Amino acid sequence: MHPLLARPEFRLYIAGQTLSVLGDSALFIALGIWAKVLTGSSSAAGLVMFCYAVPMLLLPLGGLFADRVRRRPLLVAVNLVLAVAVTPLLLVTGRGQLWIIYGTAVLYGLAGAVLTPAQSAMLRIILTDRQDFGAAVGFTQSMRAGTTLVAPLVGSGLYGWLGGRAVAVVDIAILLAAALAFLALRVAEPTPEPSGRRWRTEVLAGFQHLRTTTSLLPLLIATTATATVLSFLQPVLFSLIQHGLHRSPQFLGVLETVEAVGSLGGSVLGGLLIGKLGPRRTVMIGSAVFALGAALLLTPSVWVVAAGLLIAGAGMPAAVVGLATAAQSLTPPRLMGRTQAAVNLALTAPQAVAIGIGAGLVAALDFRTVLAAMLVGALLSAAFLIGKPEAAAEDDGAGTEAGADATAETENEATAEADGTTAEAADQDGDGDRPGAGGGDTAATADTAATGDAGNTAAPHLQRTT
Repeated sequence: MHPLLARPEFRLYIAGQTLSVLGDSALFIALGIWAKVLTGSSSAAGLVMFCYAVPMLLLPLGGLFADRVRRRPLLVAVNLVLAVAVTPLLLVTGRGQLWIIYGTAVLYGLAGAVLTPAQSAMLRIILTDRQDFGAAVGFTQSMRAGTTLVAPLVGSGLYGWLGGRAVAVVDIAILLAAALAFLALRVAEPTPEPSGRRWRTEVLAGFQHLRTTTSLLPLLIATTATATVLSFLQPVLFSLIQHGLHRSPQFLGVLETVEAVGSLGGSVLGGLLIGKLGPRRTVMIGSAVFALGAALLLTPSVWVVAAGLLIAGAGMPAAVVGLATAAQSLTPPRLMGRTQAAVNLALTAPQAVAIGIGAGLVAALDFRTVLAAMLVGALLSAAFLIGKPEAAAEDDGAGTEAGADATAETENEATAEADGTTAEAADQDGDGDRPGAGGGDTAATADTAATGDAGNTAAPHLQRTT
């Protein structure tokens, strides 16, 4: 048994997360199939994915929400709300209720924008020892990869056996079980207090943290670059199957299963590497492993291509484990939701664009040329990290939160200075020469000092409440 599973709170967290991911993934697959069966249109099925993906652009807002409320009640509430939101699917009997399927997909996307950062923030609260971060991230990634490997089979198989409404009933039961698992968690989590900073500053705090953390930003850049070239793989595989392996398009299902198995192995590999090599080297190895897999795809042999996809599939999850571990260890709990949201958005947005670019490249170039470009891109991502600072070396305890507080203090001082300058300019243009004008200056100075104090004292409260 994994050592972390000896902790009741970690077991409950894993149970809640795994059930939540299983329910989401199984229903998502079933919704696409359901839309296809009702309409006979592949576009209608694809619109389900669009309805789910668009709300994920609200991840920064979801991250802010996750950092402004207690995470355990939030996770319980979102899973319960989703269970209620799924019930209208029981009314779907024909094409006339297609809008219910799309509406459910939108609600799932909105919930995902909150659940993802909230779950990451909850894990940060549960883990009190930095030495556990790598093992915990590797284990959670492994469980997620295993669940996403099984969930499509569960969703499609259950739909084929009993129909869409049966999938909805099972999903409701899974979501209720996930809510109960999170409800049973016992963690010290006081209610967060307002920071006193501007709303826009609060929303973008996760991106600001990534930008100013010198050992975290290179890991994000390298992992995003590898994830971007990975996105070319989907359109490349269609051409590889047709022109390289001379198989039917249905063979894609076999290759994607092999890649999914590789992803599961990559999560395990990342968990093993992170404790020995640290985040930077783990991300480097993940990118290099993906490059090796891409190189094998250049050989027109089914077995070699399968081996290449197994290896390539392992590379990206290993790199993600390295990045996620660094984000956990270098981010104070009060910023974890927004930082996780920023990381997810930074990874997924370029991938969405890259899929379209990859389709265009495959149409214009030989698929081997695109594979060679992917190989080079992954190797450059790994090489980019050579000589970069180690993530673990930058934080030996409270340093992370102190650094975050320093950033917050700088922002507040800048705001206070700007407010003081504005007040002074107003005095010069208006009452500055009249008797009593000095009172205005004194008031402005007092307001400026109050603004600075409010911002600077809010940060410690937030540290305690998370």
